[in-house]
Amino acid sequence: MTPAALNKPSVTVVGAGIVGVCSTLWLQRAGFEVTLVDSGGVGEGASFGNAGNISPGAVVPYLIPGIWKEAPGWLLDPEGPLAVRPGYFLKALPWLMAAVRSAGEEAALRTSRAMHAIHSSTLDDYAELTRGTAAADLIELSGQLYVSEKPGSAQGSALAQRMRTEFGVEAVALDWMEVRELEPCLAPIFKSGLLLPKNGRTKNPHHLVTALADIAQRNGARVLRGKVDGFVTEGAAVKALIIDGQTQAAERVVIAAGAASRDLAAQLGSKLPLEAERGYHITISNPGVMPRMPVTNTDAKFACAPMNVGLRLAGTAEFGGLKAEPNWQRTEVLKRQAQRMFPGVNLESVSTWSGNRPSLPDGLPVLGAAPKFNNAWFAFGNSHFGMSAGPVMGKLAAQLVAGQRSSVDITPFRPERFK
Repeated sequence: MTPAALNKPSVTVVGAGIVGVCSTLWLQRAGFEVTLVDSGGVGEGASFGNAGNISPGAVVPYLIPGIWKEAPGWLLDPEGPLAVRPGYFLKALPWLMAAVRSAGEEAALRTSRAMHAIHSSTLDDYAELTRGTAAADLIELSGQLYVSEKPGSAQGSALAQRMRTEFGVEAVALDWMEVRELEPCLAPIFKSGLLLPKNGRTKNPHHLVTALADIAQRNGARVLRGKVDGFVTEGAAVKALIIDGQTQAAERVVIAAGAASRDLAAQLGSKLPLEAERGYHITISNPGVMPRMPVTNTDAKFACAPMNVGLRLAGTAEFGGLKAEPNWQRTEVLKRQAQRMFPGVNLESVSTWSGNRPSLPDGLPVLGAAPKFNNAWFAFGNSHFGMSAGPVMGKLAAQLVAGQRSSVDITPFRPERFK
């Protein structure tokens, strides 16, 4: 540590996913010395396994009126997008019931407004963090395509269309012929499409997170690999973290540990209804076919993403607890979906992944001061939208730690909302 660094205020960020790494970069810009700690490697959690969509136009919640009419069918379908492990249903039931309450029209509209606030500037904030670095080449304004086998269905409900209109999200409805012209590698089964031309992607989410972490390290951040087991507290202050059984002093703490954040927040006196929502992906290294932009199948609820490592299909929502072993049959479903969507796809070389998304029942993340401590903050719970929310969440977390006025109203995200 340099002599200049010794005079800086310090922050320990727990969690080296996209939110934690972006928080580190913004905290450095705010004048803090930052230590980033994670039990795994940088970007190896949910940030590793997602489809890489970066979506300033993501204003339509997953929890929307009518969604629960489809849920029983999904649960009964072994190839459906939603699964609850048989022994976990009663544990998941309070979360699921809370999610049902969040799917009413007024609640969905409030969620939509909050999503717009935390997603709309994502490409601009990524550009600011990556300007002049190799990381900038990993992000592009690609557009995103949503498709359905049902005529007119890709646009979603009237409420979903209203949400996009309210926030000026450019969206172009496509018929089956226009879908074929835009993405000729798709099977001719899709009868409707929706193009969001102002959305983007990362060519590799793991590479992006590690590239951002490299920038932070060059700027002086320390990156530690170790499991945070708990905290040493004194009154309303966190004095130290316990990492792999060893005590490390901390002046300030930001919890951005994804699905593991629930237990850490509980140790700081905040019991939050965060669930580990299991997701899966397959990456086909030599698929023989490749869409030009990310394509989401709105019927089966999964995304297909062209990446620099191949074609990735990612999706499914499975509830079974943080420590449950993966059900790899879920990846077999994705293989069959790949064959259905992309005729002639080559499945000779396929890698699989499973990981936990941090999900809250109202569809929004937690962002704000830890209610019982004056030097700890929470920034986690972005569910399916981590790559979109990451740079904005990081900026807001840094503003909170620095005592600055936040550039976005964080009221919808405050941890106290679950009391």
